[in-house]
Amino acid sequence: MLGETIKELRKVKQLTLQNLSDMTGLSVAFLSQLENDQANPTLSTLRKLSTALGTSVFALLAQGEDGEGFVKVDESRRKSFTAPRGDAVFEQLSVSMTSNRLQVLRCTMEPGTMTCDEVMSHGTWNGEEWVIVLEGEVILEVGQEQYRLVTGDCVQYHPVLPHRYRNVGATRAVIIAVVSPPSY
Repeated sequence: MLGETIKELRKVKQLTLQNLSDMTGLSVAFLSQLENDQANPTLSTLRKLSTALGTSVFALLAQGEDGEGFVKVDESRRKSFTAPRGDAVFEQLSVSMTSNRLQVLRCTMEPGTMTCDEVMSHGTWNGEEWVIVLEGEVILEVGQEQYRLVTGDCVQYHPVLPHRYRNVGATRAVIIAVVSPPSY
């Protein structure tokens, strides 16, 4: 499961639990619990781990998904997870391919919910994130700035900028994000 994946990646990178702790700010005891599937990580924790291990959040969650050239990703192959507090549901619409150059996610938020507890960054300055609002009304927080987005609005930014989305409408909000390289 998730713990095995984290442990395998840590060993491939020749990291000790202490090394990983130093890189993520997570305690050795907590990391040990994660590796033994005795703890449930938050989205923030998964982002810290994926960055330290040189992978993406979904790569940690989706083992053995590798496409060669063409992949049809029907609903049975899609991986999803719910953000901390059950706020947002993220669904990976793409699978990892050998090139591994982009990641496509659908995020669904009920009224009054958000993608994460605090503005967060992922990726690097060399990365890009493009988002379109398919349904609803959201506020995109980027650092200290806020942008109101409605159905059909698109934005593009460096994912390393701390950000999050909040559903401020009275109905469900759905956004599609394309991230390159995969970092979520």
